Amino acid sequence: MSVTRSRLEGLDALRVRVLRETEQALLYGFEHPDRMQRIPVVQVGKGSFSSTFAKQFWSRTLECAEV
Repeated sequence: MSVTRSRLEGLDALRVRVLRETEQALLYGFEHPDRMQRIPVVQVGKGSFSSTFAKQFWSRTLECAEV
């Protein structure tokens, strides 16, 4: 199957849009850290989160239904 030039151009445009949106989100986070959700961390080898906690945290953070 060959990929047409117009499809490649569409993918290039999507790539540019995703990069631009990511850059804007990161800049907003750096400028307003008090408005951003903190992601809990555990030092490697020192502990872990339960799968229930992880599912609840990410479903709430990403505002999606729990799987």
